[in-house]
Amino acid sequence: MTQEKPLAEKGNRAPAVASRAEASAREGAEPLLRTCDVTVTYDTFEALHKTSLTFEKGQVTALIGPSGCGKSTFLRCLNLMNREIPKCKVGGSIDYHGRDINTRSENLFELRKSIGMVFQQPTPFRKSIRDNILFAPKRHGLVKGKDECDALVEEALRAGALWDEVKDKLDQSAHALSGGQQQRLCIARTLAMHPDVVLFDEPCSALDPISTFSVEETIREIAQTGICAIIVTHNMEQATRVSDRTAFFYVGDMVETGPTKQIFSAPKDQRLQDYLTGRFG
Repeated sequence: MTQEKPLAEKGNRAPAVASRAEASAREGAEPLLRTCDVTVTYDTFEALHKTSLTFEKGQVTALIGPSGCGKSTFLRCLNLMNREIPKCKVGGSIDYHGRDINTRSENLFELRKSIGMVFQQPTPFRKSIRDNILFAPKRHGLVKGKDECDALVEEALRAGALWDEVKDKLDQSAHALSGGQQQRLCIARTLAMHPDVVLFDEPCSALDPISTFSVEETIREIAQTGICAIIVTHNMEQATRVSDRTAFFYVGDMVETGPTKQIFSAPKDQRLQDYLTGRFG
């Protein structure tokens, strides 16, 4: 089997997110993912207007804005999930590794190996913890034999900061875990495919503060392995804690984007200033 890049192990701690952004800038990294004039319509309603953004390896980007502004709609464009919605049309280009994937000929089964997603509510399969991790890798033929399977299960669960809590009960149902553990299992399950990009749609909205801390720590750590993480959040403190860059959406428009520190300390657009000061939300 082709040797895959190792995932972060529990215990490794990422340096400050600002240093990651600075390092990427110094290296002049080419964007891993780029959208140009992405527009989304549901029947006749245009939910997202000509949105252009770039995303780099090893960086965390937060998408913020009031409810219904297009954040999650945009996120779902990045692995073509909107294609599953009746009467939904996505215009513009979505370049992944320099290739436009917004085409009807794109192989979704293959694409979603590389661009994974973690949802708002934990979605573990009705299987054991072990089988949750191995389900997709086995379908894609990425592991063979018990030794490879055991190694991948441990690697993914360590990357999801869950190994120490479940290593003695891998054959138990995933639904026996707490909500926070289930969400970390879903992250580990995604990481088992060694993706380039992980999309997070409000991954902590249903979690308590301790579980939220664990998930945020995991997001920071996977970025250290070179994974591009994109997170939709309504929690402004979370955006400042985990992200290198932030994009603000409002009524279907991507209004302002930049380094997270700049977005929160010196916003340029009045709508962003009003949002950050609580004048609307």
